Amino acid sequence: ELIELDALRPHLARAALLSSRLEMQRIHAMTAALELIGLPAAVLRSGGKLYASNALFERFIPAVVQDFRDRLVLVHKGADAVFLDTLSRLSSEDAPGQSRSIAIPAKDDLLPVIAHVIPVRGRAGDIFSQATALMIFTSVDKQLVPSAEVLQGLFDLTPAEARVARGIVEGKTIETIALSKGVSRETVRTQVASVLAKTGLNRQVELVALLSGQGIAEGADV
Repeated sequence: ELIELDALRPHLARAALLSSRLEMQRIHAMTAALELIGLPAAVLRSGGKLYASNALFERFIPAVVQDFRDRLVLVHKGADAVFLDTLSRLSSEDAPGQSRSIAIPAKDDLLPVIAHVIPVRGRAGDIFSQATALMIFTSVDKQLVPSAEVLQGLFDLTPAEARVARGIVEGKTIETIALSKGVSRETVRTQVASVLAKTGLNRQVELVALLSGQGIAEGADV
């Protein structure tokens, strides 16, 4: 039996190689299709390692994201911390990962960016056996402040948090928002803190900069 199995080894090796090449072709076809509709996209392996990417995604390297041997790293430290947490959730059996949007503030001449991390599940997981997630970048349009509904979907905010976030970006004060919503200032402050935590930002000025397409001035504070 061992002799028979040994005779099959070259055939099994060729089959594995063909399977791997077929998967790579499918991966590249998917990223190319996303490029055709204007989406910078990359396919990630376990642990956040880059599997494949399209030319639009590669334009963000190395200013926004860097490709290290261990994993992709977002240049903005706060955003990368959220990305690490996302990768941890993706690999957790107790808490399966969900799609997550990560805010990346503006830098120099670059517009703010939102990185969407989408787990590969179901039939896609059967086809792309080595892929764990898809990362797609979208730049924030400085001419358009996202609606509360869009903010809610992007960052998994509650409806109240999304309305507060939009109010902050529109230039409203915490007092004004509290008065218009009929709640206390402390309630609004708590909601703002939750929004910052979910977007991976530290200050209100960064939230405004991200969602209005503005840069963040050095030394700026809330």
